[in-house]
Amino acid sequence: MGIQRCRTLAAVLLAGPVLTGGAPAQTRAAPTLDPGATASAPRPIPGPVYETAAFSRAVARRTRTRTGVPGPAYWIQHARYTIAATLDPARQRLEGRERILYLNRSPDSLCQIAVYLRQNVFAAGSPRRDFAPVTGGVTLSSVTVAGRHLVAGQYTIHGTVMWISLSQPLPPADSVRLEIAWSYTPPPAPADGREGHEGHVYFMGYWYPQVAVYDDVDGWVTDPYLLQAEFYMDPADYDVRIAVPHGWVVGATGTLRNAGAVLSSAARDSLTAARTSGRVVRVLTPGATAGRAVAAGAGVVTWHFTASDVRDFAWGASDQYAWDATRALVPTPAGATDTVGITSLFRLTAPAAAWRAGGARFTRDAVEQLSAYLWPYPYPQMTSMEGVLSSGGMEYPMVTLMQPWADTLSLAGDLMHETGHMWFPMQVGSNETRFPWMDEGLTQFDAAQGMRALYGEPRSGGRPNDSEAGQRALYLDAVRAGQDAPLMIPGGGGGDDYPESLYFVIYYDKTAQALAALRGVVGPDIWHRALVEYGHRWIGRHPQPYDFFNTIDDIAGRDLSWFWTTWFYEAWPLDQAIDSVSTAADSVTITISDRGLAPMPVVLAVTRADGSVQRLTLPVATWLTGARRARVRVARDPGILRVEIDPEALFPDVDRRNQTWRAP
Repeated sequence: MGIQRCRTLAAVLLAGPVLTGGAPAQTRAAPTLDPGATASAPRPIPGPVYETAAFSRAVARRTRTRTGVPGPAYWIQHARYTIAATLDPARQRLEGRERILYLNRSPDSLCQIAVYLRQNVFAAGSPRRDFAPVTGGVTLSSVTVAGRHLVAGQYTIHGTVMWISLSQPLPPADSVRLEIAWSYTPPPAPADGREGHEGHVYFMGYWYPQVAVYDDVDGWVTDPYLLQAEFYMDPADYDVRIAVPHGWVVGATGTLRNAGAVLSSAARDSLTAARTSGRVVRVLTPGATAGRAVAAGAGVVTWHFTASDVRDFAWGASDQYAWDATRALVPTPAGATDTVGITSLFRLTAPAAAWRAGGARFTRDAVEQLSAYLWPYPYPQMTSMEGVLSSGGMEYPMVTLMQPWADTLSLAGDLMHETGHMWFPMQVGSNETRFPWMDEGLTQFDAAQGMRALYGEPRSGGRPNDSEAGQRALYLDAVRAGQDAPLMIPGGGGGDDYPESLYFVIYYDKTAQALAALRGVVGPDIWHRALVEYGHRWIGRHPQPYDFFNTIDDIAGRDLSWFWTTWFYEAWPLDQAIDSVSTAADSVTITISDRGLAPMPVVLAVTRADGSVQRLTLPVATWLTGARRARVRVARDPGILRVEIDPEALFPDVDRRNQTWRAP
């Protein structure tokens, strides 16, 4: 935009439109900047939600339905990975070999296979949304398909995606074996804020060639990894061996299978004590006594992990980590109680002081709280790791990676959010790249529920976006600044089409506030039942936004298309106000105006002189006719002292100052 990029936000907002030639304006002033003009203009009526043509074809093929239930012909692909990798810190190099058995459960014959090489985002010339260190990307030393060794030219690489043409189509219910040898240099921190290395602390995310998703709606989904938007992955089984220097500790997705070969008997006893007692137990302290926790030996040690039916595998390693362990208790479907092993790995530094105080405890709390609010955590263990990141955290199956928090309440909130991703998208496998709200927004909402249960609300300290009040404040600040944006971006670009400055406040906080508002519309019991039912329907599957919308409608027994259009497809502010309260001989008339663009029910509380509170609800249908004002008539006596719209603050109204009337 040239020189205009230097204009301040205030200058842009105050400049206003420029008209030439005397032509009338064809657009209207931004509603949050001129609410009076908005209130006097015709109100938009939210229309129906239209599926994409691809989703409608899936309904016709009976893989999807319009009730939110997976169709009777639904399918999802699966793979089995056997990986051996070696981390050489001296050379700052990761070398790996993998075998992939790819199972075609679709009804289609596949002529090619798409494989992600996401570390290529760090190659020179690779497209990316943000600055990143150049490491050279992925070096492929061998690619074999069905026993046939391929040479360059028999596969093509476009940025972060490799396409492999099959010599013969892969028919339904058949499989193909791929073997790949590769290496790369882990990027130095802060890399992309999701993985990399910092000295002797390594975290390996999207570190191996991974088959892309082939689904029932879009076929091959190969959006490039550009650093901003996240991932879309199929469930798979993993058998992984990781070689690191002796004395290093490894945290990873899955279950450690060779503890006897890598840990001392004292360390194993500590893990048993943590699992049986529920205490937080120190397993390893870095430094002079670290050798007491690892098995005797020298050179390179191989850690062996397995995980079944998870969408990814990640791991971290260091010789600087302290290791605390405990357990979480979660209910089983049969009504018993199961234990989840909790591991927390962190450095003993001042910036990471909160980890020493509560890393394991807060991880346990998150697993237990979210298991109670959603459904039981299904995995055998959960690992939280500190390091590499300079802000926030990142999630992988059974693993979270986070910055070195010093403030305990901030660490607790960050762990609640990142652990929350073990439900969305680790179990309910939405497409994060195209629809970040389906995992980040739901998890933001869920994290606020867990934090409220533990620490109350309102509260002081910690991160503002870990509470509903904080999420609302952040979202409304953006609305008032004229920076609201739709959650459903047309064209499928999703998260990579968003300005970075809006990514978090819109996808995280706006979604969380929309879900809180939906709870206010349908009631907390129905909302919670619908949310959990959506999860149960789509565990181990790939829901689209329409599956979420349809499930909520189905459980609520209501057509909520007006709500989905308003809060997900538009950037419409909510501004309900009390215009006047007038008294007649035997009644009082309350005039309410809808000054914004978002139609919502009006919840009224009328406080009377005898202390009673009369509650009324003006249905959303009032505004769906195009009305801007509505009148509510109530009895005059006992006298009215106060009238308030939305006293429980169910909805994110941009101006609560005009929602209360008090008797003079």
